[in-house]
Amino acid sequence: MTEFKKIYIEITNSCNRACSFCQPSRRPKAFMAPAAFASVLQKITGFTEHIYLHVLGEALLHPELPLLLEISGSLGFRVNLTTNGTLLAAWGERLLAASALRQINISLHSMEEPGPAGELDRYMDEVLDFIRVAGSPPPLFINLRLWNLHDDAAVLNSRILARLAASFDCPGLAAPKCVPGRNLTLAPGVFLSGARRFSWPHAPAPDLGGRGFCRGLRDHVAILVDGTVVPCCLDAEADIPLGNIHHDGLAGILAAPRALAMREGFCRRRAVEPLCRRCSYKERFD
Repeated sequence: MTEFKKIYIEITNSCNRACSFCQPSRRPKAFMAPAAFASVLQKITGFTEHIYLHVLGEALLHPELPLLLEISGSLGFRVNLTTNGTLLAAWGERLLAASALRQINISLHSMEEPGPAGELDRYMDEVLDFIRVAGSPPPLFINLRLWNLHDDAAVLNSRILARLAASFDCPGLAAPKCVPGRNLTLAPGVFLSGARRFSWPHAPAPDLGGRGFCRGLRDHVAILVDGTVVPCCLDAEADIPLGNIHHDGLAGILAAPRALAMREGFCRRRAVEPLCRRCSYKERFD
């Protein structure tokens, strides 16, 4: 049996923001029902201990999120959750009380789009209030993400970093310290993660050639809200549908010719699928 470092599960592909850096999706908007979620977890038992509630969509929009976290814990899974952070005020205490929740990633770059006056300050107030209520150290890891380290976002990032510097007594905190791929420790259990913006590989992204390596099907796979299994967390439009977890066993899906051809190709540092040829993220592994 293949054991993965993590498996992504998209509990919803709905979102309350429309960020320019995200993948516009033509898939029908949906929420995974608790019974379907429990069935998915039962079918991936033994393949991983860690699930990530994210591909597209905002996990905190799911009205039965506390139940999903309870189901995860009852079946022995540790949960990582990614959120844009705009709903933390409504969900914060319930998230902190969920024993299965191991880490929450807050995408601060979600504020990149211009908004009403004072929106960024109100947003940062809610994020920082969540961290304050969590305590020191918090009962889970809190990872603040600035995944937009490019010149166009310099003004926004400087404002965000100024708030973090004041809140965590880090007067020297600045964008140059946010090195892509490295975490800065702001406080016990609280980190800042910097990265360059990446482009989603769905068409019409350009063909970047066949050379490359990916960790998809090696340390993770993803399951979309309708149960479609795809090889990685960037296949947000199911360009490479390997099967459906509701109809097929995961072992059989992973042993099918298409999945095996992808794994063999990456072992030779070759991208055999058109989606993978368009993916710039794989260049980070070269």
